[in-house]
Amino acid sequence: MNTIRLATVLFDTKIASAEIPYFRGSVIRLSEGNALFHNHCAEGFHYAYPLVQYKRIKGCAALMGINQGAEALVELFGGRPSLSFSLGNRQTVMNVAVIRSEKFAVVCDEASRTYAISRWLPLNGTNYRIYQQTESLAERISMLEKILVGNILSFAKGVGSFFERPVICRIQQLEASGLVDYKGVELMSFSARFSCNVSLPEDIGLGKSASMSNGIVKRL
Repeated sequence: MNTIRLATVLFDTKIASAEIPYFRGSVIRLSEGNALFHNHCAEGFHYAYPLVQYKRIKGCAALMGINQGAEALVELFGGRPSLSFSLGNRQTVMNVAVIRSEKFAVVCDEASRTYAISRWLPLNGTNYRIYQQTESLAERISMLEKILVGNILSFAKGVGSFFERPVICRIQQLEASGLVDYKGVELMSFSARFSCNVSLPEDIGLGKSASMSNGIVKRL
C-alpha cells in the first residue's frame, strides 16, 4: 500500500472543455514555468504521469495535484483568493472556492471496485487500426481492458506505487462518445463502466491527455 498526497483547487467559474488549454496556459504562466505544471523537460515532452491536472468539475475550472504536484498547487494558490485568467478571447476573474487536501491509499488487493471513466483516449494510430479491424466485440473489449490495465500501471508508477499482484480490469459497459483533439489529431474517446482491484482517487485522469480533463475516473 502506498499513501499519496492529493490537493484539489476548485474555482467558482464555469469553463468549457475547449477552454481548458487556455486555462492550462494561464496557470503555467502564473507558475513561472514550473515543470510540474507543463510536464515538459529540456529535451521536449516528458512522458511521465502528470502530477498536475487541469479539470472541469461540475462544469467549473479545477486543478488536481498529486504528491509534489499537490504541494505546488497549495503553494501557488494558497494565498491567492482570486486571479485573472485569459481563456482565449475571454478574460475572467476566477475566485478560489476551496482548496481541498487529503491523503489517499493506493491499494491493489482482492476487492473489486466499480468506476466510471469519461473522455477516455485509449487508442493511438496503430492500435486504432487494429481495433477497427477486430470484428468481435469481445475481442475489442479485451483489447481495451489490457490498455486500461496499462493506464492504471502508468498512474501507479507515476505516484510511486508498485503492486505485488496483477491488476485486473473488467469493462462492464462501453460507449464511443465522439472525437477529442490530441496534439492536432482527432482520437476516439470512450465512456465506460469498469471494475478493478485497484483503489483509484476520484477525478484522477487515466490514459492519453490525462492532464487535460480526459480519462476522468469516478467511483461508483
